[in-house]
This record gives sequence, structure tokens and C-alpha cells, in this order.
Amino acid sequence: MKSDGTASPVRAGAQNGEQGGVAMSRHSAWNKKQAVRTGSGEPRLALAPVSPWTHTLVLSGELNHRSAHVLEAEIDRVCEEGVTGIVVDLRGLTDIDSSGVAVLAFRSGLCRRRGYDFTLIPGSAAVHSAFEQAGMLDLLPFAADEVAASEP
Repeated sequence: MKSDGTASPVRAGAQNGEQGGVAMSRHSAWNKKQAVRTGSGEPRLALAPVSPWTHTLVLSGELNHRSAHVLEAEIDRVCEEGVTGIVVDLRGLTDIDSSGVAVLAFRSGLCRRRGYDFTLIPGSAAVHSAFEQAGMLDLLPFAADEVAASEP
């Protein structure tokens, strides 16, 4: 299982193809619509509307009763780092059993109750079938555009 934290860089001073400085912010709160203004009234720095706190977990192999605890521990670790969103990418899974589906369902609900965004990127037809058999397709937050793309 790979973990890929993503943050949104803020570029300052880049004009006409120049490279501006890049600043990464991990522990500051800001208003997405706020910008620092210069004396002329033009914004000198615009903040990206994308949350820099989203973390993507890329799963590979099998998610079953033997490996589910690894995913649970990683989700806990990511939440302790202060993220506001978690994306779980299922495209690399070769198989998932009812334990894996249950862990994702439980962690999804727990994250939402704690105020975190939680999104699943759908996997193969076999993985999709496991969620369907468990009756979880409409209950879990699958990325809508990914679901449409993965359907035959």
C-alpha cells in the first residue's frame, strides 16, 4: 500500500513565464477567497481553491481479513497528521473480501462524523462486485466520474 499526500502549492510572483516561489502550507487556516492586495488594488497573491489537506491512499494487492488492519492503521495515521480529506484509490486492488468492504464502510462513516472528506476511487469489476454484493454501492462515497468511467 502506497501513501501519497498531496498539497496545493501557492505560487507568488510568477508572470510572463517566470517561475515564482512555491510555498507549501500544512498547518495554517485561510479563507479561500482571501488575497493579499497591493497598493494598486490588484491581488499580489491568489490562494488556490483546492484544499492542501487531501491525502490519497493508493491500495494494491488484496484487501482482506489479513490486510485490513494495515489500512485502518494508515487511515488513523493520516488523520493524526491533520488532513481534512482522504481519497482511497482502489484501482490497484486485485481482490477485496467482506472484511475489506467493512473496513472501508466503517472508516468512511467515522471520517465523515469527524469532519473529514472521504472518497473512494472505484477499482476493477471484481472489486466493484464485492461492494455491490454487500449492498454498499449507494452508501459509500465513490467518485462519480470514476464510477461512470469504470462501468462497461
